[in-house]
Amino acid sequence: MRVFAFLLLFLATASHVSAADFDIYQSDYRPLQVALLVEGEADAPGDRTMVRQVVSHDLASSQSFKPIDPMAFLVSPDSAPASVDYGDWRLIGADILAICKLRTVNGVLQADVHVYDPFRGKQLLSLVLEGSKPGLRVLAHRVADQIYQAALGIPGYFTSHVLYVTKHGDLSDLVYMDQDGANRQVVGKNFTLLLSPDWSPDGNEVALNTYVGNHPRLEFFNLRTGSRKAFGEFKGLNSTPEFSPDGRYVAATLSDKNDINIHIYDVKKGTWRAFTHGHAIDTTPTWSPDGKWIAFVSNRSGKPQIYRKSLSGGRAQLVSTSGTYNTSPAWSPTGDRIAMISLKNWSFAVATVKPDGTDIRYLATGKRVESPSWSSNGQMLLYSAEEHGIRRLYRVPSWGGTPEAVTSPAIDASDPAWSRH
Repeated sequence: MRVFAFLLLFLATASHVSAADFDIYQSDYRPLQVALLVEGEADAPGDRTMVRQVVSHDLASSQSFKPIDPMAFLVSPDSAPASVDYGDWRLIGADILAICKLRTVNGVLQADVHVYDPFRGKQLLSLVLEGSKPGLRVLAHRVADQIYQAALGIPGYFTSHVLYVTKHGDLSDLVYMDQDGANRQVVGKNFTLLLSPDWSPDGNEVALNTYVGNHPRLEFFNLRTGSRKAFGEFKGLNSTPEFSPDGRYVAATLSDKNDINIHIYDVKKGTWRAFTHGHAIDTTPTWSPDGKWIAFVSNRSGKPQIYRKSLSGGRAQLVSTSGTYNTSPAWSPTGDRIAMISLKNWSFAVATVKPDGTDIRYLATGKRVESPSWSSNGQMLLYSAEEHGIRRLYRVPSWGGTPEAVTSPAIDASDPAWSRH
């Protein structure tokens, strides 16, 4: 019962919110002004429009770019020039010029992508991507990924996907969508409670916590076939599963002789072993990207805090050194920061901290702020928060920016899980 009291305390206190209690971190980064030209075949103006809209939205939503209004262009926005006059683009303040030429070659749709830096007078990228008319949105996301990486030197995340939980009555569904909220579809229906979905590294399966009757259990849910396979249904608690970076193991929270500890499941062998020991409540494990550490929540110091422990052994080390209540750790794919939900004076915020406990950054507040999840490149965080009684998904740059809603107020959405690729 101790773990349920612990969780109930979290839910009860999470309804009190005041952003004034947090010094919200904001970087001094100035978004790059990007000019986007999309040229295409004369008989397919709709294709050009879709690609332009999807790429512009992707880049703008990252808050690393600010698309320039095509009305400011000194050349036609519907016709890319034969040669680039860098002076024309410097004149309107374009830090980045991206040109995408759509064409069909032997029945294959191609996107010829060129990226330039007008102020340095330098071409940053020139390549051809292939796709299809049915997959035009995917091709547009790939174009955005290439522009993002050429300009910033960081891989893009625009072809990634998101899973989340939506509740209706006493049942819950597992919902899939593209990272921009498009292509939304229910992939798992009518679960008796559904919590903490986590993608496998290959993107084929999800580890999740559900209930059968009144008993919690851990399951693998196959996204291709819809099949479900239990891998943890012990007496007591079975919760918060997360795949290791190589997919070989799953760390989860189990009850063991009335104690709540982190255990590790060997997917190949089908066996469990204890990772933490003792009478404290240890829960919500998250793996470092090199697979050598697990961070988790523990009340061993009296109140919930984030700790990390090496897979090779040794004592757990305190990570959350600021505040009296920190939960829901999520280790960044780049390894340099751990996201968490932090409490201060009855207010909750999404925060990140270095694994050694230094440099805490509060990024966003809200009512019932929960479940941070990282983009594959570590530049963006998803989380859920309640607005007017409806849980919604929000994203915020991990380097400090403005929170933006991803799901509509008409959709209940919680427990986001960002795909690893």
